[in-house]
Amino acid sequence: MNDFANAKVLHTLPWNSAYITSLALIGNDQARGQREGFRGSAYITSLAFIGNDRVAASSKNGDILIWNLAVPAGKTPDPVRRLVGHTNEINRILVTPDGRTLISVSNDHTVKYWDATSDQGEPGSVVLNDGFLPKGQTEKVDTKTPPPPPIEVKLIVQKPLRDLTNHTEWVMDLAQTPDGKTLVTGDDQGVIIVWDLPAGKERRRWQATQWIASLGISPDGRTVAASQHTPFIRFKDGLEIYVPQFHLWDVESGQSKLDLRKVLGKDFPREAMSAVVYSPDGKWLAAAHGRLGTEKTQGKILLIDPATGNKIRELAGHPVGTNDLAFHPDGRHLFSCGRDQMIKIWNLDDGKLVRDFGKFADRGVWISAISISPDGRLLAAADRAGQVLIYSLTT
Repeated sequence: MNDFANAKVLHTLPWNSAYITSLALIGNDQARGQREGFRGSAYITSLAFIGNDRVAASSKNGDILIWNLAVPAGKTPDPVRRLVGHTNEINRILVTPDGRTLISVSNDHTVKYWDATSDQGEPGSVVLNDGFLPKGQTEKVDTKTPPPPPIEVKLIVQKPLRDLTNHTEWVMDLAQTPDGKTLVTGDDQGVIIVWDLPAGKERRRWQATQWIASLGISPDGRTVAASQHTPFIRFKDGLEIYVPQFHLWDVESGQSKLDLRKVLGKDFPREAMSAVVYSPDGKWLAAAHGRLGTEKTQGKILLIDPATGNKIRELAGHPVGTNDLAFHPDGRHLFSCGRDQMIKIWNLDDGKLVRDFGKFADRGVWISAISISPDGRLLAAADRAGQVLIYSLTT
């Protein structure tokens, strides 16, 4: 079994000093990302591999960049494409299994499709390391280490193929089936929409009770897992009222199949799940607790039996919050990242920690997003300092 003992950093892709929250790979030699402000509000929100040697990232300011990773040894890849069209924060991106389409969801209420293979567009540029310190910023900043100089990179600017406008509120998350036929999206009013992915047509919708925090869809496309929460804490008689929800929904009927909060009982955390993902074979549902708090259970990861909702195993996770999850294509390992600045690899057979890397800290440069290439050989990780790290996972 791969113990990932030889995992090492291949590339450090410069961005700006903010945070990245999701990752994905595209095609064979490109990667997508986004420029950010120094410890500011325009952090990177998502990452995805396009194939096995390109990676994509989205940002809170509504842009997406793409880098080619296939470069000569010793050379740092530059971004080659910038996807523009969103007018507000992008919350999540994914790439279809055939590597041809990137899909993004945003606070501008839209779902957008992008051609992940196109070489068409208008000439443009992006400035990397173009950081700034917002007025009134109180966070401690390292003044001894000067920031890297700005770098202007020429690239191609690309517009979306298609806009889906069926949502009327912020679209918070999305997920797809492995065959690329079904897409599910959820918004901050609790509306969940199931789509015919290739056609971009709505098939079904239903109303959940709260803001959708994270979504997953079973490999057979029959069940949607949705974590819901109230994003603003409310008080009554001095006591906090905060009851997150976590349901498994039947796609055909739009009815709840299982109320996981009730099934899990005391194992269910007091706040919403930050990431929900099915294993490739559909036998596991992994759910991560990500909100920062004081409970001992903060940051734990639950492995759930999707058929019964029962907890199979509990992983220690990340002590101050888990931000993202990704199953390795081998189906035997789960990767996680968190606010402790660590990336962890878990053995699903026994729940033991196989490997971790990073430098533990209880605050600071969170690892906010991860993505694994389809062939399982590369890991992309984004941190709050505005970097995307590309790791080799091969032995």
